[in-house]
Amino acid sequence: MKYSAFNAVSIFVGTRFTLSSKKANQLVSFISALAISGLVLGVAILIVVVSVMNGFERELKDRILSVVPHVVFFGDAVDSDWKTRAEALMNHDEVIEVSPFTQLQGMVHSKGITRPIQILGFEKDRIPAIFYELLEERVLNFPSSNEVLLSEVVASALNVSKGDSVRVFSAETAFGGTSAHNFVISGLFSTRTELDQALAITSMSHLSKISSTKNAKTGLRVQVVDPFMARQLGYDLLEDLPFGYGFRDWFQTHGNLYKAIQLSRNMVGILIFLIVAIAVFNVTSMLMMSVLKKRRDVAVLKTLGCSRQDIVKIFFVQGTIIGVFGIVLGVILGILGCSIIADFVAYIEHGTGRVLLDTTIYPIDYVPVDMRFSDIASVALSAVILNGLATIYPALKASRIKPAEELRFH
Repeated sequence: MKYSAFNAVSIFVGTRFTLSSKKANQLVSFISALAISGLVLGVAILIVVVSVMNGFERELKDRILSVVPHVVFFGDAVDSDWKTRAEALMNHDEVIEVSPFTQLQGMVHSKGITRPIQILGFEKDRIPAIFYELLEERVLNFPSSNEVLLSEVVASALNVSKGDSVRVFSAETAFGGTSAHNFVISGLFSTRTELDQALAITSMSHLSKISSTKNAKTGLRVQVVDPFMARQLGYDLLEDLPFGYGFRDWFQTHGNLYKAIQLSRNMVGILIFLIVAIAVFNVTSMLMMSVLKKRRDVAVLKTLGCSRQDIVKIFFVQGTIIGVFGIVLGVILGILGCSIIADFVAYIEHGTGRVLLDTTIYPIDYVPVDMRFSDIASVALSAVILNGLATIYPALKASRIKPAEELRFH
């Protein structure tokens, strides 16, 4: 039986060893079931976790960074010639959008409840695309002079709805004094991000009118083609603005979030990979038990002409069958888990009445999933390689069995 590759006998005997269900092998069968179960769960969980982490990274780029300005330029005072500044910035190929705005920080009060608020004032014809889409989605009109669009999170906390009035307090100076202004809620919106915790939108002209340069900031929100080049572009764009302007990029406001997602993805990936490795090496224990139970069978095979290489192949086939079966089931379960996890979490939230993904803690209020074939293939390939390594020692152990010693007492 001297063949360089796996021969029919090796495959047949290895398959028979795997499918053997004799009472004498019940312990081996139980350990085999544990090994397969560990592989299935390990591979499935790794696929789901990696896909969810991919989803968070994608949402950071596509959703959160569509709401958060990539670069914000602030001047020392209100710049009445903001249209000229915006046109100068739009001349750059890397710039997608420039939106002038006024920002007011303060406290919003209604029905005895007070919470922080950030009011953004935009020009009706220069509102950022993401907010325009939100207005279109909710069929909302741009707020007039004394109106405000309020996030659903803030509205829920204040127990107010469309048509109600709220009072906004803001500091007049750094040394004391406050100003108060009334707004009528013209509609509610949701970005489904952490920004909903304290966000409102109103008219830029009205906000500039009721606020002074002491308690409000005016600037330009800029969205660029590549958000990860925002800081370098900020320095380049600053050259087209007059003296007195400075800028802040999204790395300064949300950079820690991106780093946390990357770190969490790597750490969780390593942890789950170790779990898969442990599950894979359960195959080693199973094969060692199989070798002990099959010592006489191996001895008989050797007397019939099987070489050490043939014995190695037989047990390698046995381990491979168990490993591939568990990995395939794990991939199927992982893909299924990715397809239902978002709905499952939503169902749990609806059934229990609890919010599992609160935007006070998490950047978004839903489970994002981005399942990639390359990640699934990497997980499966890694598990196959580990499984192959796990079969080497038991297979070599079996190949060293001496027929004379095993058959002496039989």
